[in-house]
Amino acid sequence: MRLGSSPTVRLLLCLLLSAVAALGASVGDTYDQVLAEKGKPRNVIDAGAVRVLTYADVTVKLRDGVVVSVKPTPAQAPVPTTPPPAALEVKAVKAKLDDALAKVVAIINQPLPFLPRPPKERMRIGVFHDGATRPNFSTVDVRLTQDGMFDAEPFITWEGNTDKMWVGKDTEFNAMTKYFYLDRSLPKKKLSEDEMLEVNRLYRIIGECEKQLAALGYQGPVP
Repeated sequence: MRLGSSPTVRLLLCLLLSAVAALGASVGDTYDQVLAEKGKPRNVIDAGAVRVLTYADVTVKLRDGVVVSVKPTPAQAPVPTTPPPAALEVKAVKAKLDDALAKVVAIINQPLPFLPRPPKERMRIGVFHDGATRPNFSTVDVRLTQDGMFDAEPFITWEGNTDKMWVGKDTEFNAMTKYFYLDRSLPKKKLSEDEMLEVNRLYRIIGECEKQLAALGYQGPVP
C-alpha cells in the first residue's frame, strides 16, 4: 500500500487543504488575488520589495507582489468593556452622595415669599456674613442650631434687597445649614421639624458616603 493512499494520510491532507482554504490566500498568489479573496486589509506595511497585509484572521507576506507566507494572525487580548469593580463602586457611592447633596440644597434654599417694602418704612435689615462652618455630617442635629432671630419682627428687609420685605417669623438663620446657602442676598425660609429631620437624614448619608469614598481611595472633590 502506498503511503499516499492511506486513509490517515488522506485525512491529514484534507485537513491541511481545508486549513489553507480557510485562510483565503495561498503561497504563490498575487497581490490582486489576495485582495479579490480577502478584501481590503486592516493594516499594510511596505518595506521595499516586501509587503505585509494584516487581516483579522491571517497575516499575508508578499515579496515582489507574490505571496511567500500566510500565517494566522495572533489572537489579541479582548479590550475591557466595563470599568474595574472598584471604579464601579466609586461611581455608585458618588451618585448616592450627589443625590443627597442635591436634596439638601433644595430644602435649605426653598424660596420665601416676599412683599414690596413700603417707601420709608423702617424695619430691621438682615445680612448673612461671609464664611460658613462645614457641618459634621455624621453627628450634627440642625434642630439644635436653628435660630429664629427675627421671630419678634413683623417684617424684615435684607441687605441687597431692601426694596422687599419678609415676615420675620418665617425666616431663620442656622449655622449648620449656612454651608449650603446659595444666595446670601435673600433670607432663608424657616424649616419645619420634618424638614430638619430630613436634612439630618441626608447629612448622615453624606457622611457615610464620604467614609466609603475615602476607603475606596477616591481623590476627587468632596462637598
